[in-house]
Amino acid sequence: MSKGIDIKQASVSTFDIKHRIGSIFPDSAVLDIQFNFVSISPNISEAIGYTSNELLSKHISILSITHNLIAMLEECLRYGSFEEQQFELRCHSGEIIRFGVSAIYMGLEADTNGLIVLRFKNQDEVNSINKKLIAKTAELDDFIYNSAHSIRGPLATLKGLINLAGVTRNTEENDFLFQQMNVFAGRLDEKLHQLICFAESDKMPEDVCEKLSIGYVFQALAKNIHEAIIDFPVHFSSSVLNQEETLENGGVVLSMLKNMALFFCQQPKAERNLLVLDAHFGSSATEIMMRSKGFVFSDTLIEKLRNVNFGYSEILKFPELVNYYAAKKIMYKLNGTVQFMHLASCEIVVLMTIPRDTKVLLF
Repeated sequence: MSKGIDIKQASVSTFDIKHRIGSIFPDSAVLDIQFNFVSISPNISEAIGYTSNELLSKHISILSITHNLIAMLEECLRYGSFEEQQFELRCHSGEIIRFGVSAIYMGLEADTNGLIVLRFKNQDEVNSINKKLIAKTAELDDFIYNSAHSIRGPLATLKGLINLAGVTRNTEENDFLFQQMNVFAGRLDEKLHQLICFAESDKMPEDVCEKLSIGYVFQALAKNIHEAIIDFPVHFSSSVLNQEETLENGGVVLSMLKNMALFFCQQPKAERNLLVLDAHFGSSATEIMMRSKGFVFSDTLIEKLRNVNFGYSEILKFPELVNYYAAKKIMYKLNGTVQFMHLASCEIVVLMTIPRDTKVLLF
């Protein structure tokens, strides 16, 4: 049985870890025995809106919205530590955020007498991530289900033809059966090729954080489009005046724009077609617009594109959506948005908004 600890009787530690807290105790704050802040990790400080200097030596009650916070912490720490408990804390802005807090009292046995380490977990962020994971899991389950049925059809037919060929002795019938096997084997190969193409369509470049000029991006896109076109050439231009403007996470953005450009270029098109890239570099976000004329989009495809939540299962029915969906997947990793617009002038516009100083998600 754990021996109880009366934390009020312990002496205050002089062990200074404020310059090492970020690496030693991430997502945590360190308090002395009187519940004054000794140190706090930068991400938690940022989450509650205080600087480290504003909290240093301040009592934790500065974050409290209830009078019994200290009593609750003392009760939870009676045995030296406690698993995650829910606390509502007041941020610098006055906003109330629910945190999951776990703690450990580091006493004499740890040779750091009198320190309390609180580990924080923003419950709102956890709930948001869980909702996204549930939605993605459901979407993946739907994709697997539809993929299995899409592949199972030609596979079942192929197996039936093989069984039939095993019992017939007629040469003409066998020739016909082998022709049909070849047809359905081709269909099966096509389905598998679509799946592989989709899985590889949004691969990240190795250097995800590099900055690229819009001029370089324009040249790379022009080359990519030229190499991909097999019918009418695409007239591609950029209306960005300052070609030296740089894009953060340039390699990732370029990968997204290549997919978006290929999506346009693989649609039926007239000889007088036009694909234009424009960009606006704001203080909080970069907006990139790709607009086209002379490209033919069916009503069904436009309806799918307007549905911002279309997912994996539609790719099997509409393979022409592969590159557009790959661009959306990359934009998700950039924490940005994609908006599709079909204007009355028959002009198609895709507006891509990327927040400044975004961290690329690599999962």
